[in-house]
Amino acid sequence: MTKFCKTRVPKDLEERMEAIKDDTNAIKAFGVEFGAEVCRKLIDSGTNILHFYTLNLEKVVYGVTDDLGITSGLVEKSNEKDAKDMVAVGSAWARAGDTVKCQGGQGVVKEIKSDGTAIVSIDGKETEIAKGTYEKVF
Repeated sequence: MTKFCKTRVPKDLEERMEAIKDDTNAIKAFGVEFGAEVCRKLIDSGTNILHFYTLNLEKVVYGVTDDLGITSGLVEKSNEKDAKDMVAVGSAWARAGDTVKCQGGQGVVKEIKSDGTAIVSIDGKETEIAKGTYEKVF
């Protein structure tokens, strides 16, 4: 995501995330803690509106809003039974019709399959490109 946004993650945050990357519950707990901390700083500096992208996985956002006192008990009511089935298909930024580059060259995405594989037309030949091995040309 940082590459897509052309940004960076502060080193201390990257190190904290790296230490817990294999523990889903620890990641969510840290997300609540860190998210609430950031929101408090925003609110304290005069921000009166917060906007969250849940990406259909609302548990951390509910934890943040509960922690801030905006809501009460939402985190316990959240239902992420389908979380393990929710997989990004291809990429949020590369879709059919986009120009992408990969090891095999540059081409146009014809289709994104359910496993994230892209069918890309390179020099008139359709080629399957594995998810994560291509990037959009801007």
